[in-house]
Amino acid sequence: MQNKTVEYLNTVEQTVEKLKPPLCRHQYPDNSRTVILVGTIDQMLEHHSAILRLIRDGKVGSAFALARSVVESMYSGLWLNFCATDAQVTRFETRDDLPLTMAGIADAIDTKYKGDGFFADLKKRSWPALCGYAHNGMLQLGRRFTGHALQPSYRDEEIVEVTRTITTCIIILVGKFLAVQGFPDDCKEVEALVGTYNPT
Repeated sequence: MQNKTVEYLNTVEQTVEKLKPPLCRHQYPDNSRTVILVGTIDQMLEHHSAILRLIRDGKVGSAFALARSVVESMYSGLWLNFCATDAQVTRFETRDDLPLTMAGIADAIDTKYKGDGFFADLKKRSWPALCGYAHNGMLQLGRRFTGHALQPSYRDEEIVEVTRTITTCIIILVGKFLAVQGFPDDCKEVEALVGTYNPT
């Protein structure tokens, strides 16, 4: 890995650390919707940390396999945060089942959050690759080789793209969670972090 990629990983790690104080300074209601969202965010933070650790340890394929879970958590989290009815939240809690496909969730999020197609487009562009990495598809298998040697060949640009995506997903969900909880200033503080880790 190039030095600038190592520095970039440090930058996204520090960015995620900066969103923790505005997230942790509040008491939240003890209802199912909020508890599910807090658990979702905590799982995303753990995956983010694990992904960075795996990449630094040279286990990039395993890191990329976790990326889909972070992106998927953003979608389900945003939907549960502001789109789902109380009955749908209860259904998820009791049956571990969302009533929409990922495309349906993306459309609902775009409508409710006024995303102008952002979430549907992101899903369309990223989902096939994320599934390929998670399910050992050809994107993943093709990167197990360098030429004819069984030696991983993940490019630094791919590492930056994946870590930028998962960091952005966490920031988006945390910001919107804080907004729905009635903390607009903290939402702005968190969302402002998006512009702090774009690679040069």
